[in-house]
Amino acid sequence: MAVRTWDRIRLAASLIGLAIAVYLTVLHYDAAIPLVCSTSGTVNCERVLSSPEASWQGIPVALWGVGWFVAAAALALLSLAQRGAPEPWWLRRAGLSWTMVGAAFVVWFLYTELVVIGNICAWCTVVHALIVGLFAIQVLTDAARAPSRQGR
Repeated sequence: MAVRTWDRIRLAASLIGLAIAVYLTVLHYDAAIPLVCSTSGTVNCERVLSSPEASWQGIPVALWGVGWFVAAAALALLSLAQRGAPEPWWLRRAGLSWTMVGAAFVVWFLYTELVVIGNICAWCTVVHALIVGLFAIQVLTDAARAPSRQGR
C-alpha cells in the first residue's frame, strides 16, 4: 500500500479516536448524555469512567485524549500536505514520537483498568486499539520513508 494511503488511514483513525474522546469528554461533564456501553460485568464503562482514575491532574483522561487525537490528526494532515515530496525528517520523528507516547499511555491505561479498577471500558478499548494501530502504521511508514542508505 502506498505511503499516502497510510497517511489517509492515519487521518481517519485519528478522527474516529477524536470523535470517541469527545463523546467520553461530554459524558464526563453532562450526566444527561446516555452512556452507550455495558454497565455490568467485566466490561463496565460506567465504573471505569466514574473512577478516580478517570481524571489526571484534575482533567478528565478523555479530554487529554481529545488533545492527543487532535495532534495525531494534525501530524497526518501535515504528512498528506507533502503531496509527493519527501516528508521532512522532523515530521517523521514527530509522528513516531507522538504515537510512541500514546502507546506508552495505553499500557498504563490498560494496567489501570485491569488491575486498579478491575473493569474495562469498551470505548476506551477502541481508543487503545486506534492508538496502537497508529503507532504500528507510523513505524511502518517511517521505515518506508527513511532515505535509503544504499550506495553511501
